[in-house]
Parts: sequence; structure tokens; C-alpha cells
Amino acid sequence: MESDATEQFPDEAFHEQPATSYWAADSIQGSIEPKRLSFFYQLGLLLVAGAMLVLPLVYVSLIAAAAWGVYWFAIHAYAPIMAWPLGWRLVLIKVFCYLAPLFAGGILVLFMVKPLFAPRGRRNQPLALNPAVEPQLYAFIHRICLAVGSPAPARIDLTTDLNASAGFKDARSLFTNELVLTIGLPLVVGFSARELAGVIAHEFGHFRQGVAMRMSWLIDAINMWFARVVHERDGWDEKLEDLSSEAESGYVTFAVLLAQLSVAISRLILRLLMLTGAAISAFLSRQMEFDADQCQIQLAGSESFESAFRKLGSLGAAWGIVGRSVAETWRKEHGLPDSLPRLLDRVNGSVPEEKRREIEDSIGLGTAGFFDTHPSTGERVRQARQMEAGGICQLDVPARELFGDFETTARIVTMEYYRDELKIPLSEVKMLKVLSQEESEATKAEQAADEAAAAAAEAEAKDKLFPAGRPRLTLAKSGPAPQKGEPPSASPPS
Repeated sequence: MESDATEQFPDEAFHEQPATSYWAADSIQGSIEPKRLSFFYQLGLLLVAGAMLVLPLVYVSLIAAAAWGVYWFAIHAYAPIMAWPLGWRLVLIKVFCYLAPLFAGGILVLFMVKPLFAPRGRRNQPLALNPAVEPQLYAFIHRICLAVGSPAPARIDLTTDLNASAGFKDARSLFTNELVLTIGLPLVVGFSARELAGVIAHEFGHFRQGVAMRMSWLIDAINMWFARVVHERDGWDEKLEDLSSEAESGYVTFAVLLAQLSVAISRLILRLLMLTGAAISAFLSRQMEFDADQCQIQLAGSESFESAFRKLGSLGAAWGIVGRSVAETWRKEHGLPDSLPRLLDRVNGSVPEEKRREIEDSIGLGTAGFFDTHPSTGERVRQARQMEAGGICQLDVPARELFGDFETTARIVTMEYYRDELKIPLSEVKMLKVLSQEESEATKAEQAADEAAAAAAEAEAKDKLFPAGRPRLTLAKSGPAPQKGEPPSASPPS
């Protein structure tokens, strides 16, 4: 294995950097043995991908059936309705009975078509790292990809999620292998560099096989599309909500309510198809996770794999406390912490050891459900223990040391989250500085020293004013008020 970083990582960004040692990348020695996919595994991928492609076609067929039903009603229902023996004075009832189904059916068809073409809701691009600013981290990740045997990411995004993921940049990337790696900074706060390397190896382990990689992308893309159109508000939903709040006419309000009912019906159909797709692909997805786990285990080692899952349990509990704390601070003070990762670090560090062990020991008790896309933690840890892998990465320093200036990066990502995801105008928010554990302890020590010094100064001043052995004059606590011209009474000396 060559040690020259510019030969291992020929990106222009690395050539722009001064000659330096990529110590993190150099800590990974060797590569992961590639696993050959069996014929039946690839056949299963092909069959599942084909079945997933059928589901959107089923939805399009339902749209076509609904449109045909509206058309049939328009052509064949007019004469029978007008032949009703209601008399000419009740002709409006006939017109209504004819036009109302046409209007409702047209609205239903329109909003069944909506998920196919409606734009996504407003979504902002996460903060993307500049390789010229973070060459050490980029070199480390490129070296992981080299060991795994997958393409390196074209971009690295940072978020405040307790998660990491990798995927194609867009549909065109299926042919160019442009991948995007997303790293949640809460993982960086709680993990060692070795554990983070294992997680990254897991994510890129999905992209080791060319054809299988693209079929799995197709399966995931269809599942994610169903999940998005079922759960996520899109641009049309936002427009309907605006119309509903601004409508002054009863007719407009009725039309909007009918449109929203149509949206609900279309989403019910999509939900059923989504569950069908999940049932078809869940088993295969769990097997793919097992395969990706093997990359993580071989790179970071069996012990590191298990410790990462243990830490995820305690970090998840601490992250929940952070969410409640931030909401309470916002409600009471209209303020927000300036660094969510640092606040998580503080909270996670303050969890009692006994409680932490209780949380970590419970991670393997769950079981995988029928629709779950990931195996249970217990099954995954069991596989790691059976492999007894030592790992090819032994870098046990905190993962934050991979960054040039993690604290500044964490604050920037936090501000981006407030502004872009929560839509909070930062100019109207009181930012509360989150102190590290060391800074907090130093501040408490300074406060205690200041209080001790103030108490000593007060005691010294009293001693100067009232030396020991000198009688002290104290005012009487009760007694008649002094008469005009008389001095106030005083108690006798003690």
C-alpha cells in the first residue's frame, strides 16, 4: 500500500493542500475481502426490483380507471338523470346530481395524479464540507472507500441527525457513480474515529457491486417515493392550506375541502401500495443490511461494531433529553443553544453510569418486525461476535479530531438547522452559549473562588470595624419612640 497521500487521493483539493501527513487515512492498513454475491441473491434482487416497478404502474392504472369512470358517467348518466320524474321545477336537483359527481370525480382524478408531478415541499441543502478545508476527513473517508471497494463520495453533507447515510447524488449518478455521504454530527460527538469509520464502511458497503447496487437503489427509490408522497407535504398541500386560510367564499371553502378529501383518498391508496412494497422488499433489505454489516465489522472490528450500537442507545436517550430541553428553553426564554452537538455531549456525559449500562444492555432485546428494513440489533451483534474480526482500522481517538475545527463546524450546522429546517429567524433569537464539561467545571470553580474571596473580604472588613474585645453598640429592638429633643435609647454594652 502506497503511503503517498497524493497518489492515494488524487483529487485536486488534496493537491492544493500543503504537504502534510494524512495520519487518519494512514491508520487503515489493508482492505476488505470482497464478497461474491450468489446467483439466488442476484435473482432475488431482480425479482424484487421488478415487483417494485409494478407498484407505481398499479397506481397509474387506478388513476386511469378513475378517469374512465368519470368519463363514463359524463357520457351515460345524463339522459337517465334528466328522465327522473321530478318535474321542471326541480330540474336544479337533476343538474346538481349530474354535475356534483363529475366535479368530485374530476377533483379526485386530479389529486391522484398530483403525487406523480407535484413538486416537493421546500427543502434546503445540508451544509456541504469543502475538501480544501477538511482534507484530513476527506482523506480518511476516501481511504475507507478504497478498503471497502466502493466509489468515493463526490460530496459530504453534515446534519444534526443521529444517523449517517450514503446514496446517489441524483438519477444521473447511476451512470457516473457520484455518491453523497451524509454524516450526523451527533455520531461524531459520541463515537471514536474507529467506530465512525465502521459506520461509513457500512454505508458504502451497499455500493460495492455495480448491478446489485443499481437494483437496490431502484428498490429504495420506489420505497422512498411512496413514503414521501404518503407522509410528506408537497407544494400543492401548502397551496391548499394557504387557500383554506384565505378563502372568504363558502364555494371556495367547499372546493378546498373536497380537494383535501381527494388528497386523503389518494394517500390511503398510496399507503396500501407502500405497505405492499415494504412487505415485498423488507426481507431482502434485511439481508442487504447483514452484508453491509460485514464491511463495518471487517473494517472496525467486532468489538467496535458492538460498542457503536451500545453508544447509539445511550446517545439516542440523551438526544431525546436534548430535544425536550431545547423546547423548554425556547418556550421560557425564547432562546436556543448555539451548538446542539455540544449540548448533546454535555447531556450524554452527565448520564449516570448505572443508567447508561441499563440503556446499553437493553439494545439487543428488540426483534425485527415483518415490515422492518433492518435486522434486530441482537441479530447484528450476534453476527459480529461470530466473525471475531480484529478490524483493519485501529484509530481510537475521538471522531471529532478528524475535523480541523469541530466546534465551529458544529455551531454552523446548528444555525443552518434552525434557519433552514425550523424556519426560525436567527436575528430574533437569543443564542445561549453551551459550555463544554471542562468549561462548565472551570466556571463553577471560578464562581466558588469568587464567593470564597467575597466572604473572606467581608469577614476582614468586619474585623477591622469591630476588633475583638471591643464593646459593640446594638439598637434596642423595642421600646417607645424617642420624644422630640431626646436622644434615642440604646441597650447597655454587652
